[in-house]
Amino acid sequence: LMFPANMIVARLSHRFEDREIIYYALVAILCSILGIISYIPAKYSVVQYMCFGICIFISTNALEGPNMSLLSKSIPRSWAKGIFNTGFLATEAGTAARSVGDVWITLASHVAGDPGLLNAIFAPMLALVAVSLILVRRNYDRMVEEDEDDDKS
Repeated sequence: LMFPANMIVARLSHRFEDREIIYYALVAILCSILGIISYIPAKYSVVQYMCFGICIFISTNALEGPNMSLLSKSIPRSWAKGIFNTGFLATEAGTAARSVGDVWITLASHVAGDPGLLNAIFAPMLALVAVSLILVRRNYDRMVEEDEDDDKS
């Protein structure tokens, strides 16, 4: 599933700016989370969970490409040198985020138990994606692809 999704993102990157792809990937994630949340537990199905879970997985992984592309284009070149370069920092940020996610899932399972685990995980994720969308819209014009520091050197 990831190879076709990344191929589509690669083709879209020739037509659209990274910030546009980021915005629409976040919209896809938001819609997928709205679909996976259990509104009526008695009518929730495995098919619903599988379909929207796959959509979340593909959308979040497809979001990584434009994010890293925009990061590499907007960070000053001087940060690309040495041990603490942008690749290392991005990797460490991802590792930290996975750790926070693991702690969140553990806490949600203890607080909500089995019946409420799905909503305890995805409702906060919905709020985080909504805040991310708001921040992208607010800073959309600043999400440029050229590095001003590089032009001065």
